[in-house]
Amino acid sequence: MKLWFALIALLAMSDRAVAQSRFEIGAGAVWTGGFDAGGLDALETRNPSTGTSPLTLFGTSSDVRPAIGATARAGLFVTPHVEIEGLAEYSRSTLRTAILDDFEEATGTEAANTIVTFVFGGSVLYHFGSGRFVPFVSAGAGYVRQLDEDETISVTGTEVHGGGGIRYRLSRHLSLRADAGVSSRDKAIAFEEKRRVLPVFAAGITYRF
Repeated sequence: MKLWFALIALLAMSDRAVAQSRFEIGAGAVWTGGFDAGGLDALETRNPSTGTSPLTLFGTSSDVRPAIGATARAGLFVTPHVEIEGLAEYSRSTLRTAILDDFEEATGTEAANTIVTFVFGGSVLYHFGSGRFVPFVSAGAGYVRQLDEDETISVTGTEVHGGGGIRYRLSRHLSLRADAGVSSRDKAIAFEEKRRVLPVFAAGITYRF
């Protein structure tokens, strides 16, 4: 009998050790909110006889539409509740620029440019509980790179992110995962250089070894 108790205790300790060192990989879809990209005025030097201030030929107003893409993650559970993970994201959005107050009264002019965004980063997650439904919170930071469709314009910056989500265990190894949070980015392809806070939602499936 003592031998059986010893074996059960050994298996329990082994199971806890495995749980603390299990790897997890996942993949899914990601949606990132759009933002106001600002605008510029096209100016021309006036004829001195008509004034000294520049002549505004037209103005522009731009916005970046929400981006849809894919995400991949790899994590390590350092304890049953704490996970450290790396992430990679790829998404595509559109920068649209409208021509406003045209001096020659042209209307309806709009230009569109595809923007590709890569995000590489890491997060720390804390999981509450160990049942079939497991909520969690997360925080981390990353590196952002954006390119336009012709790869003539590129921007590199950093971001910090935070949020939370929930896991739903389908089996011993497979789970569904949904995340909601925000990403604060210091740079973006836009006419105004400033930090922007964007909503981010992701959903996918994970496999835990």
